[in-house]
Amino acid sequence: MNIDHRVRLVRLRSQVLGVVRSLYVYLPPEYASEPRRRFPTLYLLRGHEREWVNATEDASRGSSTAVDIYERLRAEERIGPMILVMPGMASDDNAVPGMLTDFHSPERTQSVPGVGTGRFQRFFFEELLPTVDRRFRTLSPSRSIVGFSLGGYMAVKAAALHPERFVSVGAFDGSFPYASDGGNTARSADGLFAQPMFAPVFGAPPDLVHLTSNNPICLLLRADRAALQRLTWVIQYGPQTLEPWGSNFYRGEYLVRVLRSLGIANAIASPVLEGGDHTWHSADRYLAATLPLHWNAMH
Repeated sequence: MNIDHRVRLVRLRSQVLGVVRSLYVYLPPEYASEPRRRFPTLYLLRGHEREWVNATEDASRGSSTAVDIYERLRAEERIGPMILVMPGMASDDNAVPGMLTDFHSPERTQSVPGVGTGRFQRFFFEELLPTVDRRFRTLSPSRSIVGFSLGGYMAVKAAALHPERFVSVGAFDGSFPYASDGGNTARSADGLFAQPMFAPVFGAPPDLVHLTSNNPICLLLRADRAALQRLTWVIQYGPQTLEPWGSNFYRGEYLVRVLRSLGIANAIASPVLEGGDHTWHSADRYLAATLPLHWNAMH
């Protein structure tokens, strides 16, 4: 691993999960030089806390991190100072995704470090957000949330559950499940979560009731439409030509259609990132193009 030296590791003893969880936090230079100032906050989700700040997370990355992108945009005066928060939302070994979901079958992870009770939804809203706001000089309600891949699922789910806690939400090449019956139920034939790593989260085979109650699309269609419309939505995904293994084009198109049906416009001109494969290089490209949109929403 090659963790960016500009971030600090924070450990949180979770009462909800019953284990210690970790997150990386980046503080802008003004945090030290202006001790009375408060700052907007951007949450970056994927799985393990290292992913957005590990320059060698995959071979595509080219030694860049989210902090490099942020500081380059600062130097270009396209954004201002903000706090970046990269929480761990998976097991310590990154083998079991947390999915911002209270697990259906947490007993399946008794020997997996960092999962505990598996109540990742409660952990995120009841402990993580309040702890960050207590420990750091955050500016309420200027909070944005962005995710890549499964992080996109979590970001959209978080915004659908509690739109009042965010000003913008973004996702690149998110893993969005389909819904049936006008959004009332998860689509039973959708094989997205049939993989063994999702068994603790959704059951094996996946429990349709649990899938439905945690499906971001179903949650969006049940949420307060006016509250959702107040958020800035920044959704992008890879091209159709890279399906089925190189992009989540169809799932991204599905989310954008659902948002459109709710009267919500996508803030980015083109939802398709040309050449945007499912890699960290492309996720970084997305962040570089969209971070100014989140900055604008914060003010």
